[in-house]
Amino acid sequence: MQETLTNKPPLILTIDDEKAIRNSFKDILEDNGYEVIQAENGHIGLKKIREHKPDLILCDLQMPEMNGLEVVRAVKEEFGKIPVLIVSGAGVLNDAIEAVRAGAWDYLVKPLFNMDILLQAVEKALDRAKLIAENEAYQKNLEKQTVKLQQEIEERKRTEKQLVQAEKMAALGDLVAGVAHEINTPLGIGVTGISYLNDATRAFKKRFTAGEATKTDLIKFMEDCEEACQITLSNLKRAAQLVAGFKQIAVDQSSDEKRIFNIKQYIDEILFSLYPRIKKTRHTVHVDGPEDLEMNSYPGAFSQVLTNLIMNSLLHGFEDIEAGQITITVKKENHSIILRYEDNGKGMTETQQKKIFDPFFTTKRGCGGTGLGMHLVFNLVSKKLNGEISCTSTVDKGTFFTITVPMGDVEN
Repeated sequence: MQETLTNKPPLILTIDDEKAIRNSFKDILEDNGYEVIQAENGHIGLKKIREHKPDLILCDLQMPEMNGLEVVRAVKEEFGKIPVLIVSGAGVLNDAIEAVRAGAWDYLVKPLFNMDILLQAVEKALDRAKLIAENEAYQKNLEKQTVKLQQEIEERKRTEKQLVQAEKMAALGDLVAGVAHEINTPLGIGVTGISYLNDATRAFKKRFTAGEATKTDLIKFMEDCEEACQITLSNLKRAAQLVAGFKQIAVDQSSDEKRIFNIKQYIDEILFSLYPRIKKTRHTVHVDGPEDLEMNSYPGAFSQVLTNLIMNSLLHGFEDIEAGQITITVKKENHSIILRYEDNGKGMTETQQKKIFDPFFTTKRGCGGTGLGMHLVFNLVSKKLNGEISCTSTVDKGTFFTITVPMGDVEN
């Protein structure tokens, strides 16, 4: 005997206008552990169905006022999932088949000389109903877990996007701070040069007005002017170069515009913007590539990729290394640009190499590392630049990246 999901004996409703049949069903079912309620016609049966919500219904077909076929249709429409077994006479088999088509689960032919047939049909129907209920519960739970998982994925994407944006802004902030510091030097020298020139002009003007200026004073004044102008001009050009380089890199990093740019020159601009960080070390960067090679792509993404690779070498690859070397090689192959980036740093283990592009993987946990730098590089190369990136590394022998991206349409 099957029990319901609440561990109570299954409740069975018998609907039959013949009391003797109802009682015989009641006796055999209760003897086998089922709980039984009765109804003498379809109307009363529907009332008891609504009141008691039975686990199974045994229903006769030929009944006054409301026949079994009407009961089946009403149960199917209102309750849907309650199993209904039709118990019909041999002369109304066509009606029994029609009832099954209307939603009844099975039919039994009266008279039942072997009550085991009834018990088997009841147990089979209850087993099926239990399985359906369990499957529906599993499906609902699965849908609930799927929604929850989807929400977690969306939340992680939002968090990752925020962290990536924060890292991009932090890199831009470092760039601003470094360039601002670097600009102070040539501007300071330029101010000093102009101040010296101003003082020299006033002194010469005073001697000239007083009629005391000599040819020697004039020559000295002209030499001072030339020297001050040269110093000021060269340092202002240096400051302008810094500003121009910073402006281009900053604009590219904060926009998604596609344009044609000279790769070698742009790499030099990126390195120039990173100079304040690199000059604090004894590390060197060597760039090799054609001077006239251009590509039509996203310079902002290109800049972020190369910046992250360089910063990764400075922070991780050259840890405890005084004078590391970075080599960047660019070449054209068919319609693709191949950039090879190599450092001779401490390299990575096989495990670290496998996780290098995973989000939130970092060897600097707790030291300011978010673990998104190389993940950002992978996404930019594969999605934004529509290319591929691979990494090989050997402990104590450095790390090697190969980036292949389409060069786009470039006018010759």
